[in-house]
Amino acid sequence: MKILFDTNVLIAAFLSNGNCYDIVQSAVNTHEVFYTQYILKEFHHNFRTKFKFTASIIKDMTVFIEKHFQEGVAGKNIPDCCRDKDDNHILADADANGIDVIITGDKDLLVLKQYKSIKIISPKEYWLL
Repeated sequence: MKILFDTNVLIAAFLSNGNCYDIVQSAVNTHEVFYTQYILKEFHHNFRTKFKFTASIIKDMTVFIEKHFQEGVAGKNIPDCCRDKDDNHILADADANGIDVIITGDKDLLVLKQYKSIKIISPKEYWLL
């Protein structure tokens, strides 16, 4: 199964040893997990501006992602179906990479439940896959 984690799940995974951390660890060991440059850019921006992490720490986290995830391509056909227009990039990237499941805590994505053949689920729903 091909999985794309939204930025908010990755941030939660790196901030604590909670459910999102467990999900990322499980998914890396049992599925094909993807990241895109769009997600990495959001990831860097949030850790730098909201959490005030140093460039060195952010680089270490990025190295983990690049080592354990597959780099996906950027989606070129950006849909217009999310309440938050930035989330449309996540859908486009997922579609371009043949992703089966997007895992997110973002209500603007979760309300869709599905985009084309891509399931959109919360972290808690991961364990039901």
